Amino acid sequence: MELHVYKNTTLREVKAQFSRYFPFLKLEFFVYPHPDGEGAHLNREVYKGLYVDETSGFFKEGVINFSPSTTITELEQAFQIELGLAAKVFRMSTDSWIDTTQTSHLNLGRQNNMGAAVSRPQFNLHTLFL
Repeated sequence: MELHVYKNTTLREVKAQFSRYFPFLKLEFFVYPHPDGEGAHLNREVYKGLYVDETSGFFKEGVINFSPSTTITELEQAFQIELGLAAKVFRMSTDSWIDTTQTSHLNLGRQNNMGAAVSRPQFNLHTLFL
């Protein structure tokens, strides 16, 4: 799997490309990178409509290669090292997106499956036919 990122690519386009591969995960971009093991709660999110070269003075065009076996940490580091972008992956929870900091050692495939599992409608057989 590849994400091609050029200076005229918007953050919204990068996020949409990623979501096609992993619909229960989402990418967010921030002003500053977050240290390993720390969340992005104190960091400022970057506006989604910006072109990627407007988000960082360190941006470099390139390609991010990843697979379902790539960990969250590896993907976030690839964005930082290869493209100069501070990216963070979030996972779908029951009714919101959650930070994956505590599970960043898990791979994208497993994280996506975890998001899918909690997103499926749950039926209560006792009230289904009321």
